[in-house]
Amino acid sequence: MLLAEHHVPGLGWFTRALGLNGALSVAETVRAVLLSLDWPGGATMLNGADGIEGADRLPAITTWSLQARRNDRLRVYSRTAGPIGTPLREALGRDGTGILVVDGYTVTVTTAGAMPRDDHTPDAVCLAGGFAPDGDAPADPESFPVPGMVDHPVGLPRDVDLAAVNVALTGEETVAEILGELNPELRALLLGGDLYEFTPLLQALDLGRPAQVGEATRRVLENFPAETTPVGRAAAWSRVVALSTLSDRETADEVTAMLMAALGFTRADAGLGASGDHGSCDPLSAEEIRDLSRDSGLLLATCGADVWEGTASAVIPLVPKCSLVDRLEMYRFLLQAWRAG
Repeated sequence: MLLAEHHVPGLGWFTRALGLNGALSVAETVRAVLLSLDWPGGATMLNGADGIEGADRLPAITTWSLQARRNDRLRVYSRTAGPIGTPLREALGRDGTGILVVDGYTVTVTTAGAMPRDDHTPDAVCLAGGFAPDGDAPADPESFPVPGMVDHPVGLPRDVDLAAVNVALTGEETVAEILGELNPELRALLLGGDLYEFTPLLQALDLGRPAQVGEATRRVLENFPAETTPVGRAAAWSRVVALSTLSDRETADEVTAMLMAALGFTRADAGLGASGDHGSCDPLSAEEIRDLSRDSGLLLATCGADVWEGTASAVIPLVPKCSLVDRLEMYRFLLQAWRAG
C-alpha cells in the first residue's frame, strides 16, 4: 500500500491511499499517484499525447522527480537522473518514504507494508482519498471573498471520484475488456448506473477463467437469478456482487444496499409504501433486498454460496458450509458472460 499526501499552505491536504504492485516502475508509480490526485497531465506523462485529438491544448507536466532515501543513501529518480524503470519495491521498499516533486510542487509518498496478490490483482487501485482544509480555511471554496483565491494552483479537485480514478488507473480498454467478460444483464445494470467502482473487484475475480464448480452445483446456479421483475433481478445481482467481496454479513448487506441505491431503485419500485420513518422514495434496506430476491437467495443457500456465520461448535446448518475458495468459484460462475449465451 502507498499513501500520498500533498499540502498547499493556506488551502489544505490532499490525501490518497493506493494499492500498488511492487513491480511497477518508479515512472508508473508516479503516474498512478498523479492520476489518483487528478493532476493535469498525469494521464499523458509517460507516453505523451501522440494521436490524441487536440493534444496541443492538453496540460503537460514539464518536470518530475522522486527522491527516496534507502540504506542512508539518497537516490533521485527522474528522466535526467536515476533510472525511472526501477521497481517500486526497490525504490521505496515496504516501509519507505519519498518526496515526489512535480513542476515545483511536492507530494510525500509512503509505503506501508505489502498485501498478498495474484496475477489478476489490479496493478494499481485507489482505495480511498480525501481533502482536509488548513486551520481556519473554510471547507467550502465559495466562502472565500475572492473567486479562485483558494483554488489549487494546478486545479486539483477536492472531491474524490474513486470510480473515475480507478477507470483512469486501469485504462478504458482494460475496463471494456473486464466488463465484456461480465454477464450481459449485470453489465447493463452497471453501465446504466455508471458504476465503475466494482471494476477492480471484477478484474480480481478473473472472469475469463472457467469456474470450477461441480455439475450438481452448476445445475442449481444456472437458474440464477430466479426473479422475474427488474427490481427483483437487480436485487439478486446486487447480492451476488456483494457476496463476491467475501465480506461478513454486515459488510455484504451494506454493499448490497449501496449498489441498489446507486442503481436508482427505491421502495416504491418494490411496491412498498410509506412505513414509519421510511417513505416510498427511500432506498431499499438490506432486509428488503433479501426479501425481493428470496428465490435467488434460496439457490445460493442451497449450494452454500451465501454467507454462513457461526463457530465450528455451532449447530450444523441445513445448508452446506463451503470454503471461501469454493464460494469464490460459484460467484465467478454466476458473474461470467458465457452463461447468458
